[in-house]
This record gives sequence, structure tokens and C-alpha cells, in this order.
Amino acid sequence: MGYKKIEYKNKSELYEFECYNLNDIKDDFDDEKEKKIYRIGKFLSLLYKKRIRVRGYEEGDYLMVKGFVYVSNKELEGILGIEYWKDVINVLSRKNIINYRRDKSNKFDSNKKLWFFKLNDDFFNCNKKRIKIEDGILNRFIDNKNKKLKNEYISNIDDLVYYEKYCCINSDLIIENLNEVIDLRVKNKLNEIQDKLIWDWLSNKKKLNLLKKIQNIEDWKFKYKRELKNYYEVVIDDLRNLKENNLVDLDDNCFRRDNYGKRLYNLYSRVIREFREYIKIDGEEVVEIDIKSCFMSLLFMFIKKLNSNNQDDLIIDIKKKLLELNNGNIENRNGLEFLNKFNSIFENDGIFYNNKVEFNDYYDLIRLSYGEDVYNKMSRGSFKDLVFKVLFSDNIGKRGIKIGDENIEDIENRLFGVDGKNLINDLRKIGLNNWIENKGGRKKKYNRGNNVSLLLMLYENKVMDIIREKLMNLEIKYISVFDSFIVKKSEYRRVLMEGNKILKGIDSSLKFSVKSVVNLNNIFQVKR
Repeated sequence: MGYKKIEYKNKSELYEFECYNLNDIKDDFDDEKEKKIYRIGKFLSLLYKKRIRVRGYEEGDYLMVKGFVYVSNKELEGILGIEYWKDVINVLSRKNIINYRRDKSNKFDSNKKLWFFKLNDDFFNCNKKRIKIEDGILNRFIDNKNKKLKNEYISNIDDLVYYEKYCCINSDLIIENLNEVIDLRVKNKLNEIQDKLIWDWLSNKKKLNLLKKIQNIEDWKFKYKRELKNYYEVVIDDLRNLKENNLVDLDDNCFRRDNYGKRLYNLYSRVIREFREYIKIDGEEVVEIDIKSCFMSLLFMFIKKLNSNNQDDLIIDIKKKLLELNNGNIENRNGLEFLNKFNSIFENDGIFYNNKVEFNDYYDLIRLSYGEDVYNKMSRGSFKDLVFKVLFSDNIGKRGIKIGDENIEDIENRLFGVDGKNLINDLRKIGLNNWIENKGGRKKKYNRGNNVSLLLMLYENKVMDIIREKLMNLEIKYISVFDSFIVKKSEYRRVLMEGNKILKGIDSSLKFSVKSVVNLNNIFQVKR
């Protein structure tokens, strides 16, 4: 028995791909399943957008690096049909339209594996267009899911996340000279890759992978440009769906807080900086400001708090555990040498080199500490990457790091001072999983090696939330990107003043500075 034809007034959309269009789908599935054409098209569109949103991952989750994306059982059953979604993916797999893996464990049932899918490369090379879905049952499913998401947004997100959504709705991203901006991004990316090839601390294996990537440089440029263009189109599509309240077609990570460091995510959280410069709020150009050397400034603040009477609940918990770890004595393990060594950078006006060059940046000072030749040869960003790699790696991850004759212990002494190094290594030994929210299901295996990043993310978000609330109360529209704010050009001085007033009250080491001004045609450009 076939379905009764349903006409549904709210029609959703999908991408139809030139390489495998609706007619191709119809040819590959028999008459009995002809009603599934739009369902299969929507499924392929979903895989495409999910992959584009996590563009360019070179490290991390091995499935993500290989191009796979996660799709939940509910999505599979709802889009493809509860009765024969498995038959559909098997047919698509046999025809090399998709590849799939069963991997990782369901957090509610360790015996069940999750579904991961990968589209073949043709989908990312071909032309595509948006079309309306002519399947009433599928449209009803999408509409019901959209209504459910709207209710969840209203009931589950806090005021600051909701305000961020409101600000994004009042934003636009219009890049008229897209090819030029993409060329600039390609140039910056190539410079970044070439910079990494001279890093002493990057493994030979990773250097070899980078060399392989740009071995055929024209081919690499062509593919990267195509990837960036696809990404821009998906961001624009997400922005359109946001304005039309089609939440079901947005990125799953939009307008939420994670359960780890409580970071806030919005539509622009992962948009590359070259694109972010073309955001407009209420039709006005924007300026981006950020907390200078944010994580290192927060580390400086944390160590000050740890050694003072001004201690919040997180500090009290950490100090108690550190004392237990060290039999009640954390002398020479409390980070005071880090404070003394870098006080001029974080709290004063910087230092002078040869009585003529002022250094007020932590990463530049570390770069200079290796000598003028290294300073002139290597970038600030390279040493920022080094600091983060040392700071956020567990003992296994950082043990192979070397710079010339300097081993990891010597590097840590240089970066943090001896007792700063001892403190950071002790932080990796205590349990802080009580500060991670668990949303049900089995608890994930907790890696204490991530404690430092957890600690700094918690403080970053706490500081940013204080300023978000202030800006919201002042009715200033903003878009936050972790440690930065994108605000109207006409309001950035006011935001700088209000933000720095708040930061000074929190800790004297924290300060906002201008990160960049909108686009290439602006009056001035201030480097980070």
C-alpha cells in the first residue's frame, strides 16, 4: 500500500547536485521507492552541509579528518524513513555515492555504534541549486522538527545565547569581491603552511604531510579555493535560514553552550577571519576587538588568584586538590616565578629591548628570548602555537617537543618559570571533571591532561559573559567569537571603554584591543 499524497503548505528546501540530481536518484531506486526521491536528496544535502561546516580539519578526530560526518539515528529515520533507511544507505554505498562507518559508542547504549557518512568528492566539485521539496510527509517531518527546535530554543537557552541569536539575525555577510578575499585567504594559508615547515617543534611526519599537501601547489590552490567558495555559500544559506526561522537547517552547533568550558557558539563562531571582516550589523561595518593574549592573561590571573585571598569556588577547589596532591605544601609549585618573570608584560607597559624597541606581548617576548635571528626568521603565530602545544598537551603529547638542544623541560622553564611549570604539570594530575556538565547517558572518559584548557575556557567564558550581559543591558548589538566581540564601527570605542572598565575590575592583566577593522577599504587596519 502506498502513501496517500499529502500537500504540505510549508515547503523546505534541499541542494540538488549536478553530479547526482533527482532524476539520477529516481533512476537508481525502483518505482516502489519513487516517493523517496526528495528524502534521499535531503539526506545528501544534509551530508554536504555538515561536511562543509567542518571544513579544513587537518588534526583531531580521525573520521573528521577523512571527511566523515555524524548523523543521528533520529535524523536517518526521520529523513529517509524508519522502515527502509538502511536499504537506502546500502544502495547509495554500493553505487559509491556515499561511504559509511559504524564507530564510537552511543552514550546511552555502549553496545550500539554511531553512524558516520562521507559523500564522494563529486558533490564538492559540481554545480548545485536550491529547490523546494515536493514530498508532503518529509515536509511535515521537517516542519514538526523545526517547531520542536523553536520551543527548545525558547525554553533551554539562556538570555545571552538568545541575545546573540537576535544580533546575528540583524547581521549580514556580503562579500562582493569574493574571489579577491579567497585569494587573500589562500595566500595567508600558504604562508602559514610554509611557516610551519621551519618549526623545530613540529614532527617530521607532520612536516611531510604539509609538504605533500602543497606538492602540486596549483592543484592545492584550486581545491582550497573551491572549498572556501562552498563554505561561503553554506554560511550565507545558514544566515538566510536563521532570518527565516528555519532552525532545522542550521548548524547543530549554532546558538548553544558546550558542556565542557561553557563556551558560547553562534552562526559566525567558525567563520574564517577573512570572511568575518565583511560582516555588517544593522547594515553598518564592524570592528573586532579581543582580549589581548587571552589565554595567557587568564593564566596570569589564575595564578594571582591562587596565591591570594581573593579566591572563587573554582580556585578553592583547585587549591584544595593541589595541597592534597603535594601533602599540604605547594611552595615552589605555585607559579609565582611566572608572575615575577612576566609581570612587565601583563600588568605594566612592557619592556624595552636595546632601549629602543618596546615589547608588550608575551609571545613576541618568548620569540625574542631565542635570539634576534630566530625573532626575525619566525612569526609571532609560530610561538603562540608552541605555547599552546606545550600548555594544552598531556605528558605523552608534549614529551617529543624540542628546540635545538632545548628539551621539553627547558622549554617549559622558559615559558612558565620552574614553579610555573610545576604548577601546570600538577594541574594535569588533579580531578576537575566535577566542573564538566554531563547531559545524561554514560560519562565520557575523563582526560586530566586537558585540565589546563578546561580551566582557561571556564574563565574565558566567565569573563566574556560579564561583558556580554553589560553590552546587552546597554542594547549594544554584538557578535562574540570566543574571546572577541564584533561590534558596529560607530560603537567600538564605547565597547572598548566599557569592556576595559569591566576587565580592569576583574584583573589588571586583562585588556581589550582592536583586532581588525572590517575590510580592505577601511580607513585603517590594526594588527592583533
